[in-house]
Amino acid sequence: VRGGFKALLKDTQVRWFLGIAIGTILALTGWLSVEGGESLGHALRLASFNAISVMTGTGYSSTDFNLWGAFVLPLFTLIMLVGGCTGATTGGIKVFRIHVLYATARVQMLKLIQPHGMFTMKFNGRPVPEGVPGAVMGFFFLFILSFGTVAIALSLMGLDFVTSVSGAATAIANVGPGLGEIIGPSGNFQPLPDAAKWLLSFAMLIGRLELFTALILLVPHFWRD
Repeated sequence: VRGGFKALLKDTQVRWFLGIAIGTILALTGWLSVEGGESLGHALRLASFNAISVMTGTGYSSTDFNLWGAFVLPLFTLIMLVGGCTGATTGGIKVFRIHVLYATARVQMLKLIQPHGMFTMKFNGRPVPEGVPGAVMGFFFLFILSFGTVAIALSLMGLDFVTSVSGAATAIANVGPGLGEIIGPSGNFQPLPDAAKWLLSFAMLIGRLELFTALILLVPHFWRD
């Protein structure tokens, strides 16, 4: 840390994070103003606090955002899964990996347009090391697989769709509150079955350890070595 604020704003990951955060806040502010009848200032304050809290895994809420309407449910689930920046204490996929996934898809589309073209994937103006895209895609696949497995398991325990999906998202991403009447900002996880609590505890653990570190312990080859 050298106090170089301008250098910080030039960082691709920081700019992407700020872009996602600002875009989310503006979308929520508009929604609350138009559909919720809130004043612009109050809508901006509510949107800023709760959106940033969800993205950074802070775990706070200043109001019951379940009452904001159906638009909020998929939006908050999405930013739960995205999370913050690499190196931060937030959970989720992380903005760096989202950028690499985007860059990988972009390069693949360019190759379809120009099969003989040479395209270099860059991050902060530097070429991305060859093994990074594969590692990121492996993590992304494992993250989505784990998220889907936990959500399906919760639904098999009798939980509703919103509770199952948001519970899986908030546990793996280590966010805090979920969505819906049961585990939303005005609720808690106490009413859930014991089996669901154990499953969510395991999901929180593997999410905090970035999946690979925890799940590698379940691979028999690891113990043979």
